[in-house]
Amino acid sequence: MSSRSSRERLTFLVAVIPPVVMIFGAPLVMPIVEPFVFGLPFNLFWHVMWLIIGPVILTLAYLVRTRGE
Repeated sequence: MSSRSSRERLTFLVAVIPPVVMIFGAPLVMPIVEPFVFGLPFNLFWHVMWLIIGPVILTLAYLVRTRGE
């Protein structure tokens, strides 16, 4: 297996994390409303947190992909 192929696979796996967590994690946190984080109900905080973390993870995926070029 070439290093380019494994790097592309790693890039894909890292880039898939935010959408998968937002879509499949939402039903797990939706019933949780009571604890407030930074003044937001927990389920809203969860989505806002992933909207902030998502671009960071995608930047890491980009850096992994362009590292060897």
